[in-house]
Amino acid sequence: MEEKIEGTQKELKLIIQPKVIDHLGIKMYQKPVDVISEFVANSWDADSEIVEILIKDGNIKITDRGVGMNFSQCQDFFLTVGRDRRKDTGKEVSEEKGRPILGRKGIGKFSGFGIAKTIEITTISKANGELTSFEMDIVEILEYDVKDNPNKPIKVLNYQKPDPERTKNYGTIVTLKGLDTSSIDIDIFKEELARRFLLTQIADDFTITVNGNTLPDNFSKELEFVFPRDLSKEDKIKIINQTGTDEKGWAIETFQTYEIKWRIGFYEEPIETEELRGISIFAKGKMAQKPFFFDIAGGISGQMGLEYITGQVIMDFIDTGSNDLIATERQRINLQGELGKHIKEWGIERIKLLSSIWKQRRSEKRLQELEEKLGEFKERLGNLPASERAVVRSVLLKIASFERLGQKRFKDWCNDILNFWEKGRLRELITQISQTPNIDEMKLLEMLSEADFLTALNIAESVKTKILAIGELKQRINHKQLENKVRDYIYEHPWIIHPKWESFKKERGVENIIKDSGVKNLNYEPFNGRVDMALSSGSNLLLVEFLRPGVPIDRDHLDRINYYVMDIRDALHKETGNTLRTVETAYVIGDNFKDINAIRERISQLERDHILVLTWDGLISQALKQWEDYLDLLKDRNPNDKRIQDL
Repeated sequence: MEEKIEGTQKELKLIIQPKVIDHLGIKMYQKPVDVISEFVANSWDADSEIVEILIKDGNIKITDRGVGMNFSQCQDFFLTVGRDRRKDTGKEVSEEKGRPILGRKGIGKFSGFGIAKTIEITTISKANGELTSFEMDIVEILEYDVKDNPNKPIKVLNYQKPDPERTKNYGTIVTLKGLDTSSIDIDIFKEELARRFLLTQIADDFTITVNGNTLPDNFSKELEFVFPRDLSKEDKIKIINQTGTDEKGWAIETFQTYEIKWRIGFYEEPIETEELRGISIFAKGKMAQKPFFFDIAGGISGQMGLEYITGQVIMDFIDTGSNDLIATERQRINLQGELGKHIKEWGIERIKLLSSIWKQRRSEKRLQELEEKLGEFKERLGNLPASERAVVRSVLLKIASFERLGQKRFKDWCNDILNFWEKGRLRELITQISQTPNIDEMKLLEMLSEADFLTALNIAESVKTKILAIGELKQRINHKQLENKVRDYIYEHPWIIHPKWESFKKERGVENIIKDSGVKNLNYEPFNGRVDMALSSGSNLLLVEFLRPGVPIDRDHLDRINYYVMDIRDALHKETGNTLRTVETAYVIGDNFKDINAIRERISQLERDHILVLTWDGLISQALKQWEDYLDLLKDRNPNDKRIQDL
């Protein structure tokens, strides 16, 4: 760009009613990725082939090679609030490349004020090389709002008359100033931005880069099952309106007089990132609805595995002609009208069908994996009478399902089971194990050790594994790892809290009950309206809340957790059809106590209601002691076994 010309008499003004820009820019857009998405959409509409985003030193710069604007267009188009480009031009596509126009309401350019104090625009017209540079300052704009003045002068920084030579540098640069860019995780930003667009997939001539790197694939390659790819012929018959699959793997389906494209996948493990969980809707390549479940009724999420599902649906028709279902901030669509209701019905039906198919596929895959693990024992199992084979095979499959059991210990345990059965020993115990539902590794260890089934070494090695896992958690806490990483680690090792929680798994079937109680009782710092962990086993629910690092536990925290648990217990009692019947125990874990003497009696009262309060040091010490005592006992009983002593 050229040096600015001093003393220019050019004037620009923003004409907008007081408070409107505050609502459109500041109130509606709070995340950098939402703001940048609006400017990327503008670059697409301007027929740019590349958008370069640079996040650095308190600024975010968005550079494109679109058609740019001359001075008059800056005033009439950019600074005119609510201009409907499609209505004004009578066209749904761009001038040069015939791209579907994303802009409609003429307000996305003000999104920058949601995160920045100042927005600077420098643009060169591709048509005549005219250069215009101006700055919008939210403080100055709001000062005019205070005066009830709808005419807000905009500072012109530079103006250069048309020059054919300058056309080779056409394009627009938008710079958002006055941000805290140090808090933006670039990798996460790229992933979130990628999830908001399909533009780079539907057009070969459009690229988005962030700090010099292109965006990652916005549909994970880590999915265990992807539909329609993994649909069988029988499955496809169930989707009556599917007409085929395109070259990029999207299912094509007729919907009334329109066309829908979709691809929906399931992860192997529950999805932790909320922005991934659910189905996104796209219109003309841009996200119109953040991931959701089409407002599916509560109470069935646990049955349908919604915590595993992610997907994308293309519905261009919701933003075409008279159809305008997209909310102003482009984060949600309106499902209340007639068309919206049909979209909702379609989405719920698709989720139910694909979840049912996924459950069957998942079950078949898990069974096949377990069968493969039993491969080397197939001959020995085959030598047993059918009734005996079923009993022993059931026990071996239970052992094969223990995810944390190493391959060596798996083989040792299976060999021991077969050896004892073949020799006619402990058959009553083995039969009892085969008939025990939902048995976990710890329960099996107890049963086998009581019968002197396992060698002391096998038991000691298992205990050592537990102690090492506790040590790893201690390191994570000492290194001040992110709260989510600590939470995820405990989700994987719930027995760290107490050995009896070994069989408890992540629970999402009562998500609505937990959310409602959280909003009611925990909607303030440091809880922010949510509990950190919910696990279940059988009919029992376990809740765990971690206070943010540095926040001491005080009386107010304890009272709020008490009311929170009481409300959930009451709600579970009323839902007679729910498999979960009670909150067995709830934990509150923090760095320390604000005034232990003042809250000691309150802690004792809560303990009687199975609401337990611990510090991180207390949790780690308690967990280590339980397993170290057990290991010491094994060492005392086997003083001459060097292998055990070395553990």
